[in-house]
Amino acid sequence: MTSAFADPRTLPLELDMAPSIELSSSASGRVTALACSESRALRSGDIAMRIDGQPVAALASEQPFYRDITWGVEGADVDALRAALGDLGYEVATSGRYSGELHDAVAVFQRDRGIAPADGSLLLSSILWIPNAQTVPSKCSLSLGQAYNGGDLFATVPGDLRSLRVVQNVDNVMVPGQRRVTVLGVEASLSEAGVIDDPQQVRDIQSAPTFAATLAAIDSTPLTARSALATPVQVVSLPPAALFDVTGSTACVEGLAGAMPVQIVGTGMGATLVQFPGGSAPSEVVLGSSLAGTGCTL
Repeated sequence: MTSAFADPRTLPLELDMAPSIELSSSASGRVTALACSESRALRSGDIAMRIDGQPVAALASEQPFYRDITWGVEGADVDALRAALGDLGYEVATSGRYSGELHDAVAVFQRDRGIAPADGSLLLSSILWIPNAQTVPSKCSLSLGQAYNGGDLFATVPGDLRSLRVVQNVDNVMVPGQRRVTVLGVEASLSEAGVIDDPQQVRDIQSAPTFAATLAAIDSTPLTARSALATPVQVVSLPPAALFDVTGSTACVEGLAGAMPVQIVGTGMGATLVQFPGGSAPSEVVLGSSLAGTGCTL
């Protein structure tokens, strides 16, 4: 009996990550509060630590901040600040010189986090740059009460996700064809080599709410993808007793005209799902002890 088969399966993935990133702030003083954990995400907008009681807020952008940002300055870092505040829900333009609306948004950001003075000038000593909206440190480097000198290491975090690759093994030999995959709720495309490397899809996976926690637990709980063929293939359902000379995913069956090769593509409901590479399926197959077992060639 012929039926459509999408080859649904769960695929284990391995991650290609960029080198780890070291985080630091330009604040100086004694660590009086600390929010760094190797099992909890540090999010943009969180208070990462307090130095002499003053809050240092985590702030995510595509590039690190390297100077105080005050009235009248312009450049890529100013646009990065705009994007960072926009991601946190503050209403700012996407680009332009540091002026009124950005000044006001920074002042509100400061007041919301207890940063003083809340004067609309963003000082490097009041923030800790982080590369993503949320990230789980792989190593925290400070302890409460420690003296902190500007530039000291706060924590090490994983680098950006660059691609994901299916871990190939005998249990996940996939039916050839274009596939749909879903990783952490994100739909992505899988190359013929079993790789997800579309830049936007990779960014979307890294931005998934559960990515940081998944990465932190990757050693004990590997990341997986749900996958299926974009266009199902036609297969024939046969009882296992109809197959002989089984080698990996190939086997033989015997019809009224003799033995012929098949490609095993899956199992279901006590049956083996096969394709007949040489042509159409026979109307009848021989089972078990009635097999001549003469062999076949794929």
